[in-house]
Amino acid sequence: MRRFMTLLAVALIAIVATLHAAEKPKVAVVVKTLTGDIFQLKLAEAARDHAISLGAEAEIYQAGGHTAVQKMVQIIEDVIVKGVDIIVISPLDAKSVVPAFQLAKEEGVLVVCMDQSADGDDFLTYVATDNYAAATLAADYAKEILGGKGKVMIIEGAPGSSTAIARRDGFGHNVVKDSSIVIAASQSGYWQNDKAMEATQNVLQANPDVDLIFCSSDVMVGGVVEAVKLAGKEGQMKIISFDGSGFGMNLVKDGRITADIGQFPIKIGQIAVETALDVLSGKVKAEDVPRFIDSGNKLITKDNVEESLPDAF
Repeated sequence: MRRFMTLLAVALIAIVATLHAAEKPKVAVVVKTLTGDIFQLKLAEAARDHAISLGAEAEIYQAGGHTAVQKMVQIIEDVIVKGVDIIVISPLDAKSVVPAFQLAKEEGVLVVCMDQSADGDDFLTYVATDNYAAATLAADYAKEILGGKGKVMIIEGAPGSSTAIARRDGFGHNVVKDSSIVIAASQSGYWQNDKAMEATQNVLQANPDVDLIFCSSDVMVGGVVEAVKLAGKEGQMKIISFDGSGFGMNLVKDGRITADIGQFPIKIGQIAVETALDVLSGKVKAEDVPRFIDSGNKLITKDNVEESLPDAF
């Protein structure tokens, strides 16, 4: 009898544990890629790990590249079928995800955008750097170091990316404001190092007198630096990048680029999942969540790069 009761107790414990596990919220973390983009990697890991620390189940899914738009849409549809409660996602394209987001809402799945927003209103909130404001910070610094005159070029992110558009416009609109600076060219680097190098080379061949390059991401700045070197302009041409990665900050430290705009992917991922879980649990009402949550930014130059390096990703 005692053996039977012991076995019964063990079985009950197992059942309770199984039920408890089944009650855990399920979180899908969907990003563009996990290779060749440290920002996306840290964003994904932070979201997954924070979700788990808050008692949820979480899994990372990647589209596999910065142009894999349809693959990302398929991932969203697949995780909805799997029965996830929350999707935190860095959309590749603002428009293509709209039908999938509508489906998620119909199925009662909370969607939070990270780093990049989307069209429509079928997601809970958008957690990111205020990319326009951060790029304006870069524009103001460019005007300062150029003395309000000269030629600049912009290496944009991927076409259709809300992040790329905000950074391009934030810099482009404000660098010419109240200055004699002109924009020689603005070309896409597609968030790819080789594409950014090619775009920079093309512009510099037609505009060898460019004074400054604004690169929309540290993911591409290596290609920009190499193109400037091949053009024989190393040390003469100013470069401002965007991300605040360890790679970008060390380029500032070494004097190979002039400045970097820091952002905080770990903070973005953590805020995204915590906000969604708070709404799912009823701790916070969905209508009380702001439409946009700014995760902050920082201008990094040689003057403050040493103190900024601990925040690099």
